Amino acid sequence: MQTGAEHRKHRRFELSLPVQVKSGPGVQIETATRDVSAGGLYFSMPQNVQPGSELDWELMLPPELTGGEKVRIRCHGKVVRVDRPDAQGKIGVAATIESYRFVKAD
Repeated sequence: MQTGAEHRKHRRFELSLPVQVKSGPGVQIETATRDVSAGGLYFSMPQNVQPGSELDWELMLPPELTGGEKVRIRCHGKVVRVDRPDAQGKIGVAATIESYRFVKAD
């Protein structure tokens, strides 16, 4: 029986941030997040991935969120949920952040 109680460890923020997702050799997808937390993110993409798949992505945090400078973050994670395609045919993907590193922004 589900109670509808929230079980997330990290607070989610509804942020639309540009993200570049690498889902395989030579496959890079430009999309945007729907929400972000310290433990993961949610975004949509035009191709199907499977739960458990590993992905790499790069986020650019804008100056208004970081105190004046752009911050680029490279992340590695795993797909934990794949939603049905939306009206545009894009699937929703929830992924955990397994590791990350900050890189110099251009």
